[in-house]
Amino acid sequence: MLSGLITISRSKNGASRQVPMNAVVRSMLFDLSAQRRRPNDPDELIFDGAYRTVARLFSHAVRQAQTGLRGEGKDANRLEGNTWHSNRHSFASRLVMAGVDLRTVPELGGWKTLSMGLRYSHLAPSHLQAAVERLVPSNAAELARS
Repeated sequence: MLSGLITISRSKNGASRQVPMNAVVRSMLFDLSAQRRRPNDPDELIFDGAYRTVARLFSHAVRQAQTGLRGEGKDANRLEGNTWHSNRHSFASRLVMAGVDLRTVPELGGWKTLSMGLRYSHLAPSHLQAAVERLVPSNAAELARS
């Protein structure tokens, strides 16, 4: 918590890695850590469930959400096919749409190749415009007036 990093002891590819936390995640995890059985024990995990267990719980939560939406007469189809793993892709998509460069996305998402980050490039067509705008000198407006 103090380092501002989330340690993933065994990622999808079997390696350990760390991901920086933003302020919202850090605050939420801090609150959750206070609810542990031994809140003063820094070695007690906040989440100790196996991936398969978490994935099953997530699937159950999605089904409950769909049932609740349908009960309210709302469209539940947007949740169809949503899995725990989908969150990883949502993370990458949101990073790209927020303007994070395409080299950083696979690093944060835990992909070993740049090509995985490029899968999300279509979500940020403005990066092309931003790239060519970098060629314009900062004093271009002054030059145009003279």
